[in-house]
Amino acid sequence: MFGQKKPVNPLSFIAQECHLTGKLIFSGDVLIAGHISGDIQAQGNVTIEPSGTVEGDILCRELMVAGQLSGEARCKKITLHDQGVFEGDAFCENIEILDGGQFLGYRHRDPLSTTAATHHSKT
Repeated sequence: MFGQKKPVNPLSFIAQECHLTGKLIFSGDVLIAGHISGDIQAQGNVTIEPSGTVEGDILCRELMVAGQLSGEARCKKITLHDQGVFEGDAFCENIEILDGGQFLGYRHRDPLSTTAATHHSKT
């Protein structure tokens, strides 16, 4: 009757007033409304809100960009929303650019497992 619950991915929130610098590592999903200058590594999904900006590289499962990203992204899927701007290289299996989204860079069709292993060997 009271079975074990499935573990939920923890959610980290970077508020609009926050400005963070450095290498950030998250064990779950991340919602970014503030400004990050540095690299992000998340075991879950990363969402950059319309007010959010990231200057650095991102390694995650899925990336949703409604704000601005300048750097390299390595993930399974990238979704650029209508206000989203991504400037840099994308290493992903799938990319979706909604009407109004801007992608300025180069897309490399690479599976996540290969890119994650390559990325970890660099650090």
